[in-house]
Amino acid sequence: MEKDKNKRVSQFKQIVSGYSNLVKSKLGLSSEEDEKIFQARREICNSCPERSAMDRCLVCGCPLAAKTRSLQTNCPKQNW
Repeated sequence: MEKDKNKRVSQFKQIVSGYSNLVKSKLGLSSEEDEKIFQARREICNSCPERSAMDRCLVCGCPLAAKTRSLQTNCPKQNW
C-alpha cells in the first residue's frame, strides 16, 4: 500500500513539474535547451500508438502536455 501511495505522489509531483514548465514556456522563461527536449518528446508522443484521443498516455495515464515537459520523468515505454 505504501509503495502505491509513494508512486502516486511521485507521479503527481512530475505532473505539477510539467505544468510548471509549460507556464514558464508560455512566459518565455524556459531555456532553449529545455524547449528542444520538450519538443522532441512531444513529437515522439504524438506518433505513439499509446496516445489517447484526450492527449493522455494510455500506459501511465498522465496528460501529455505535462508529462512531456517534466524533466523528472521518463516515457513508460522507454521512447525518451
